[in-house]
Amino acid sequence: MTGERAHASVPASVGAPTERCGSGQARSDPGKAALPALVRRYVGRALPSGCHGHNPRLVRVTQAGEMRQKPGGSWRRFTATEDFAVDEVAYSWRARFPIAPLVWLSVVDGYTGGEGFLEARAWGLFRVIRARGQDVSEGEALRYLFELPWVPQAMLANGALEWRAIDAKTVEVATAVGPARLAARFEFDEAGDIIGASCDARPYLDGKTFVARPWAGRFADYANIGGVRLPTRAEVRWELPDGPFAYWRGTISSLELDPPRSSRSGV
Repeated sequence: MTGERAHASVPASVGAPTERCGSGQARSDPGKAALPALVRRYVGRALPSGCHGHNPRLVRVTQAGEMRQKPGGSWRRFTATEDFAVDEVAYSWRARFPIAPLVWLSVVDGYTGGEGFLEARAWGLFRVIRARGQDVSEGEALRYLFELPWVPQAMLANGALEWRAIDAKTVEVATAVGPARLAARFEFDEAGDIIGASCDARPYLDGKTFVARPWAGRFADYANIGGVRLPTRAEVRWELPDGPFAYWRGTISSLELDPPRSSRSGV
């Protein structure tokens, strides 16, 4: 299967939908090439039997974790809610960082309509950070690709994704952002779980300038959350000239299919 390419397609429905499948319409296989075997196996283990032809439109997860801004910097705790679109490349991450008693930072990070965005506000009111542009869009779209292990429904339903088997344990997934083709690789273990993600170049803000740097992540502690089997722990790092810089680590605490849409979501 080395070199095989496929666009995401939905396999024929297997049985009737269950409550955990979400409210999306049943979708039959449009006849496109099958996903790589590693991805089909992953989805088969992740989703309840009978859900493969019934995808939600939106998946919401809640997270708790820590982030830091620079190598050697202090870790800051956060809680977050993240919404993922299933049939397009789009997501919204809404986090709250306690800074001091009665002081917090609200962060909204995401990608929708072909554009990425990042905004931070003190007390959720006063904007202190705002970032947009092609570099931001490419970085946010790559984040969506990296986080697909939490949204196996999108592996089936998102026609904007292009898949390619690289070898017996590695698969590439790609999408387009304007003129750029962005790709990430997933590493699978013997059991068929995704344990790693990587890309050769993601825009990294070095001072006031974006520089392309390798980016990587690890996934662990698979469990059934909200009826879906997924990794509940992850860590993300940059591969910098001075060495690896781990800057994000967190856990998934809940998952909801087709939740009521928040006006803050943007997805």
